[in-house]
Amino acid sequence: METFYSKDKNFIGKVVNQFHTTRLCKLMAEHKGTVVIGNPSSHEDGNLTPTVILNPAEDCALMAEETFGPILAVHTYKKFDEAIKFINSKPKPLAVYYFGTNSTRNENMQRLLRDTSSGAFLVNEAAY
Repeated sequence: METFYSKDKNFIGKVVNQFHTTRLCKLMAEHKGTVVIGNPSSHEDGNLTPTVILNPAEDCALMAEETFGPILAVHTYKKFDEAIKFINSKPKPLAVYYFGTNSTRNENMQRLLRDTSSGAFLVNEAAY
């Protein structure tokens, strides 16, 4: 991903104003996860890039607010039931994203759809 975006910086959408840049940088400072893609120092230098944060703290602001910015939080689980329990322990999300086999016979996909509630349910999609 970094190679793709480094080719043409003009391709990346910009955060609309300084207020939102500051808000997003604050989320980056407080997540307590691991930045696996992006600029882990954006909270210090204000240089927001497409960012993936692995396992941010469940109680951090990043997990409670809609980011509307180039930050994606990813949580990992050992058991599928843990993911469903996590989703249901929070207020109803705008969307639940499932990545895997898209088939009516896919038990995990069917369970996630049946056992959670969200504004949208997307399979192998990252935008709605």
